[in-house]
Amino acid sequence: MTALHRRTAVVALVASLTFAAPLLAGCSLIPHPGGSHGVSVPGMSVGTGALPKSWPSDVPVITGEIVTGAALGTGRDQVFNATVKVSGQEAADQITTQLTGAGFTAKTDATASTDSGTFLTFTSEKWNVAVVITKTDDKTGWVANYTVTSPEAGK
Repeated sequence: MTALHRRTAVVALVASLTFAAPLLAGCSLIPHPGGSHGVSVPGMSVGTGALPKSWPSDVPVITGEIVTGAALGTGRDQVFNATVKVSGQEAADQITTQLTGAGFTAKTDATASTDSGTFLTFTSEKWNVAVVITKTDDKTGWVANYTVTSPEAGK
């Protein structure tokens, strides 16, 4: 598999996890330690209510209710995803402050904002972080969805 195909597969899988995780969250047949629900298979864990245990400690996440957390793969090809409830689009400023304070560089050429959401990207030597802040529905409200990958992923 070429590097381009691996990257495409990783992006497709992260997108799938982002949309599948809320569906898994409603499934009471999938037990998860600590009383939350989730699924765990070798190289993958998806759950609700917490970040995956393997979440990189040097990637801060805004304080809020964690809707879903996921980790996929191993080593440099590992991908992390988390969705956190936030108060609104103004969370972008706090997220930017947290990540830049942790040593990340904001990629302003890969940032976008509209009335319905904000897209932010950050880099460090160890991680690339993409954050999408958007309003989901009246029940969940605004969320920040983090996707964390290694700059070496797919190489």
